[in-house]
Amino acid sequence: MMMSGNTPGRGSGRGGGFHGPSIPRVEGPIRPGTFRRALGLFRPYRSQLAVVMGLVLIIAALGIVTPLLIREVIDDAIPNGDRTLLGWLVGIMIAVTVFSGFFNMAEVWLNVGVGVRVMRDIREAVYAHLQKQPLQFFTSTRTGDVQSRLSNDIAATQSVVTDTIAAMVSNSATVLSSVVAMLIISWELSIAALVLVPFFVALTVYVGRVRRRFTRETQESMANLTAITGETLSVSGVLLAKTYGRERDHREEFESTNERLMWLTRRQVLTGRAFFVIVQTFFSIAPAAVWYLGGTLVTGDNPSVTIGDIVAFTVLQARLLFPLAQMLNRTVEISGSLALFDRVFEYLDLDPEITDPENPTRIDPATTPGRVAFKSVGFQYRSDAAPDAFSLNDVSFTAEPGRLTAIVGPSGSGKTTVGYLLSRLYDVDAGAVSIDGVDVRQMTLENLNSMIGSVSQDPFLFHTSVAENIKYGKPDASDEEMIEAAKTAQIHDTIAALADGYDTVVGERGYRMSGGERQRIAIARVTLANPRILLLDEATSSLDTLSERMIQRALSGAMIGRTTIAIAHRLSTIMAADLILVLDGGRIVESGRHHELLAQSGLYRLLYEEQFLAAPPTPESSTAASG
Repeated sequence: MMMSGNTPGRGSGRGGGFHGPSIPRVEGPIRPGTFRRALGLFRPYRSQLAVVMGLVLIIAALGIVTPLLIREVIDDAIPNGDRTLLGWLVGIMIAVTVFSGFFNMAEVWLNVGVGVRVMRDIREAVYAHLQKQPLQFFTSTRTGDVQSRLSNDIAATQSVVTDTIAAMVSNSATVLSSVVAMLIISWELSIAALVLVPFFVALTVYVGRVRRRFTRETQESMANLTAITGETLSVSGVLLAKTYGRERDHREEFESTNERLMWLTRRQVLTGRAFFVIVQTFFSIAPAAVWYLGGTLVTGDNPSVTIGDIVAFTVLQARLLFPLAQMLNRTVEISGSLALFDRVFEYLDLDPEITDPENPTRIDPATTPGRVAFKSVGFQYRSDAAPDAFSLNDVSFTAEPGRLTAIVGPSGSGKTTVGYLLSRLYDVDAGAVSIDGVDVRQMTLENLNSMIGSVSQDPFLFHTSVAENIKYGKPDASDEEMIEAAKTAQIHDTIAALADGYDTVVGERGYRMSGGERQRIAIARVTLANPRILLLDEATSSLDTLSERMIQRALSGAMIGRTTIAIAHRLSTIMAADLILVLDGGRIVESGRHHELLAQSGLYRLLYEEQFLAAPPTPESSTAASG
């Protein structure tokens, strides 16, 4: 996207448009209740905060003692030559300073402890809530956006969370106590010192509103940059870019987004800086005005203040003005941080959609048969353009325990959706999916997950050892159980031949392993988990013939005694299935065994002939096609 004016990268920064849809952004002003909810994060630590506030008040009270003691030194002890009184006054000053330092250290220690715990709670709450989101959320949201909110947005609130509340209370107490002491000394000097403060407070509100807008846009730009980095520097992204020679395009997209982030960050940081320079300048010269007015009052015919009053007043004024400046600055920071909290709360407000029932029915995975039944199931992805465009429509079948049920059909016919609904990654819109007569919506997700093990076309492996990837299915499994599962999956000998054996790190997404090896590790993982239902989603479609045969042997061992549902594109993998369901347009159009479906001369036979009986192209047809 082209940049315009003096605002680099004011476009989306999406460049060539390599990415999918991002999360909805918060527009306009901060949502009502954001500030209250942010304060609510501190509720579990009320007792610690009460101690912090008590220490803050003590420190504030001790702070006005020294200026009052200075007045006594100037107006009483020194003029009267009372060394005893002078000694006591100075001694009290020293004691007050020591105690203030001690209380200040205690306040900082307790306050930081509360702040870091709140940060921990926010991260854990967002992470746990994201885990509850349905699959559709993650298919429509870039991983970088999620990572940015979980790391960048929360990290950006840390300074506000860890010390802002205590700082605001401390500064407020200091300002209030100083104002009271100043009014006691001289109301005339107090008016001169505070006359412009309301103006600066009003201006602070405006500056905070501007800072809040730039903060929101900065975090969104940072999320975009994180997403670009995560996608283009992943193994898959790098391979694709190198294959198609698109490194330069990705680099330009990164530079454009980074340029916009730089511009927004600069605007965010500089917003209000000139204002605060004016505030600091005014606060720095204000004592001069007090000295002039005080000198006039002292030298008049009827002096209303003493020199000691003026000295004590200027000390109190310094103690007032700089905490007041910090309060104004903190107010702007809080305004910007509210935009960050808004983004965090936006995630916490997402509806999980798929949740556990209030009174769940539990099935024991160790004793239940594992019969799967679809009854008049209808389902529609929310992104479907037409309201009646169902991905599945009136689908009914039963997968019997100990048998292989295969689902085949053209691309887009709804095969994978069947597996999603069984695992309750989505909920049906019509009908019901049940296991041994229990609707999966009446089971807890944990119970349901313990019943089902799946092997997909592209199994995910963590960037850790082979052993940890296999034991992911059963973390408390012994090494003997793990090795037995690997043998069942026909992968033990391959692992044992590696330099580090089962301690070998598989690399990012398992790219150090071949496709067939990743598949067999995934089969070992599901075998070790020992589920009652085995879901195979195109488990061999991307493999060569030799790898496919090895996977078939591994799957044969894994399928023994289990209800197996195989979603397949290659018909060679399911010819021996006990039941084959043919999907087309979201409906079951044929069902039966392999030889029965061939005899029907329907869609299954057409798919079979396309895969096994298609004549190879002749040299003449190849030449014509290329021309």
